[in-house]
Amino acid sequence: MKLSGQVRKMNVELGNPIQYFLNLDKESHPLNSYVGSNLKISWQGLITCVECGRKTKKSYDQGYCFVCSRDLPENEICSVRPELCDHKNGNEAAQEFWRNYCNVDHFVYLSLTSGAKVGITRHYNIPDRWIDQGAVKGLIIAKVPERILSGQIEVAVSKQFADKTNWRKMLKGESEDLDLSKLRKKAHELFPEHLKSYALESEKVREINYPIESVPDKINSHNLDKVPEFKERLTGIKGQYPFFRNQSDKH
Repeated sequence: MKLSGQVRKMNVELGNPIQYFLNLDKESHPLNSYVGSNLKISWQGLITCVECGRKTKKSYDQGYCFVCSRDLPENEICSVRPELCDHKNGNEAAQEFWRNYCNVDHFVYLSLTSGAKVGITRHYNIPDRWIDQGAVKGLIIAKVPERILSGQIEVAVSKQFADKTNWRKMLKGESEDLDLSKLRKKAHELFPEHLKSYALESEKVREINYPIESVPDKINSHNLDKVPEFKERLTGIKGQYPFFRNQSDKH
């Protein structure tokens, strides 16, 4: 089978293991059945914006052209610094974005990726957010009515919890098996006083399994800009990372 198109973030469905779908031109193609098979991947030298479709020499902010990266409200500082969200005071497009995406319920959570980390996401993005990170466990610890509040909690909790993932360590599964329910109390103690009422005590830890045949001994990224074509055995998928057998694994 030969598939082609603009590549976007893989779609996922909750299952045991997680079900992955290759997203080409907004059409989903099941991937799990290809774990253990040889795949050939070729880049045709064309980059197009995921928003407007224009050709671009370089992509920004996970697939946008420079103009869309600069001008669209979803690419403002709020996307990476939610505690600074100011869309409601922006232009008409920014205010519309705020009404639809910022002024909605958000979760603050702990997840186990390369270690215990804190994060935030819109209420409808659980468990997809954890899956995209490659988390093996996730626990919601707060629910707030607006994005900026979740960001304020995240900043406070990140003083003692990581807020980023070491992707190589995550792929190799080298994190300590921590009990997130025990860490919840510690995280709650770090909440700003005026936001402690949003803490959730009764949420259950969710566990996530991934379609993995084997993990390469050495984790390296493949640069399609430099080597636009390769063929290798797909040995697993975790987070948004498909990984392949490398040369050292063949001996």
